[in-house]
Amino acid sequence: MEEKRVKIEDEDLFAHPFLFATGHGTIKLSETEKERLRQYLLAGGFLFINDSYGMDKSVRGAVADLFPEYKLEEIPFDHPIYHCFFDFPNGPPKIHEHDNKPARGWGINIDDRLVLYYVHESDIGDGWEDSHVHNDPPEKRLDALKMGLNIVTYSMAY
Repeated sequence: MEEKRVKIEDEDLFAHPFLFATGHGTIKLSETEKERLRQYLLAGGFLFINDSYGMDKSVRGAVADLFPEYKLEEIPFDHPIYHCFFDFPNGPPKIHEHDNKPARGWGINIDDRLVLYYVHESDIGDGWEDSHVHNDPPEKRLDALKMGLNIVTYSMAY
């Protein structure tokens, strides 16, 4: 799959069924961006947010602003996102250590469809980087790739 950087304001946003957001620090959305992203997700799009470290507070605030009528909820371990291709019976894998806390997956479900999936204390994206960037062991990198495949498979099949 080819990487394509897309902005919420881009005309072809709705042609991309899967969005990936990651980073450190804060997420800030304008009112126009919030409304457009909300429309995108309600129309069948999917957003995966990977907290690379330090985004939790701003992610939670942005998601609450985006969907004030829905609660960001922890995704139960029996959810299909953890079993649709590879089996992750304990939820998202812990790829990179920051605060010695367990990896958690959170989401917004609308009409029994997960439209937004957010991982915290996992840092799946680190496992997708070149091996020399974070020096994560091969088994962690493989878990990150497997979980990534689950996320993409889920977003396209459910």
